[in-house]
Amino acid sequence: MASNSPEIEATLLSDRLFNPRTETFSPATITIQNGAIAEVTSGPLNPGSNLAGKVIDLRGLLVTPGLIDFHTHIFHGQDLGVQADSLVKHGVTAAVDAGSAGAHIFQAFKELVIDKSKLHIQAFLNIATVGTTSILLQGELKTSSYCNEEIAITTALNFPEQIIGIKVRASHDVGGDLALEGFLKARSAATQLNLPLMVHLGPPPVDIEFILEKLNPGDFLTHAYTGWLGNTLVDGTKPRTSFIAAKERGVLFDIGHGMGGFDSTVAKVLIDHGFYPDTISTDIHAYSLKQVNGLPDVLSKFVALGMPLADVLIRATTAPAKLGRFKSPGVGTVDVGSQADIAAFECIEEEVTFSDCHGHTFLGNMRLEPVFTMIAGEVLFDRDNRAQQ
Repeated sequence: MASNSPEIEATLLSDRLFNPRTETFSPATITIQNGAIAEVTSGPLNPGSNLAGKVIDLRGLLVTPGLIDFHTHIFHGQDLGVQADSLVKHGVTAAVDAGSAGAHIFQAFKELVIDKSKLHIQAFLNIATVGTTSILLQGELKTSSYCNEEIAITTALNFPEQIIGIKVRASHDVGGDLALEGFLKARSAATQLNLPLMVHLGPPPVDIEFILEKLNPGDFLTHAYTGWLGNTLVDGTKPRTSFIAAKERGVLFDIGHGMGGFDSTVAKVLIDHGFYPDTISTDIHAYSLKQVNGLPDVLSKFVALGMPLADVLIRATTAPAKLGRFKSPGVGTVDVGSQADIAAFECIEEEVTFSDCHGHTFLGNMRLEPVFTMIAGEVLFDRDNRAQQ
């Protein structure tokens, strides 16, 4: 009698699968059915095993859930944006866009990017209606009328499945003397919506002490480990007391490496005092591509600065999955029943000289090199043609 159960599409072999739920690395066999994870069998492969479907041998690699980049700019066609699906070659299967679109262009972003991409995409809505358009010509906060709370609130209510919060780039280069006004409008809109506020930390006049005071539990400070003089989370060789207080009350801290968002000397102070970021992200965009070589490179930097690899990977899988409110089941996990979003990396053990955005270099002894990416059971990046063997 014929079976009505779906056929096994693929079986992935791994001798080092990272499970962020258990924070462990172990051998495993992953069975994929209907684009989802049907079974995860722990332990080394039995030589006599009868493997179903296409067998993809990922042994020798670090296998993880597909990575989630919590700070990107992927509104391609806007001057800042990169192609969303270009992130696949970095092992990224889900992303959060950090305010590329404001209210007047959000529908275009949804229809042209979110709805068409292979990636799972969520977004913060920029408080400025024009979003991050033509930012090298003028920051979006410098025209006060663009920062319209009412229009932002209406748009967020119209797109509740995609918009997870309000974004403001509250720094001098973006708003000049109007940066504070833009920040306060964003704070008000997020509060009225009962959604998180994400604040970009940059050069004053909006002071770090003022920003931290205004952030609520569940709000985000991005570019949190940046090094703008006098406007950082450290005071000399110690974390600011206001940062510690904000952390304790539930404010969240995102990396957002980008062009100026990461200072290794600030990161080292915070890491050495036991303060890890909540999410590790790239802030990848058209103008940061020289500084950002993809999420695996940024993750490698945090291993070099002293974070255990498991803690680093959690901040690019389960942590951003939860905070990003992704709709697909099991984003950022390798749970049975989850969509089969899988990435694999070569762990190259060699001395590496890394750089930050503020003129510093530092040494590491390992870097992650992306090799394989699958979304919903479909192989989208395969450096070594392992799916063809």
